[in-house]
Amino acid sequence: MREQYKNVLVAVDGSDQAYHAVQEAIEIVKRNDGKLWVLTVKETNRYYDTLDMSVVGTTELDKMGSDILAKVKELVNGQVELDATDLYDNNAKRKIVQYAADNGIDLIVIGSTGTGMIDKLFIGSTTQYVVNHAPCNVMVIK
Repeated sequence: MREQYKNVLVAVDGSDQAYHAVQEAIEIVKRNDGKLWVLTVKETNRYYDTLDMSVVGTTELDKMGSDILAKVKELVNGQVELDATDLYDNNAKRKIVQYAADNGIDLIVIGSTGTGMIDKLFIGSTTQYVVNHAPCNVMVIK
């Protein structure tokens, strides 16, 4: 294990476990005098209206992302330096790994399950993918 984690990334999806991961990451960042990076990825291919199979509008997705980041900022409450990013991508798990590599992340903190239970049943969990492909250590929060 590293002596210090200076750049800690938390991937959040609006689930309770994601917010628990944020709280754990805050404590890690405080102990290491580091920076907290928070990422939420809006997967456009995942949000369909079940009645007519139309894509949920970007306005709704943008509100969802801003609500998630507002909750994160409330939890952080100025305790640590924060860089929060909300973006679109068709594959959140790959984007999390790429974001970590692009930003020199030392540790990814992620919930063991999130809001994507259907994805977990059919194509494997985001957490499992991140653990297996991340360029750094990963801490899974239950």
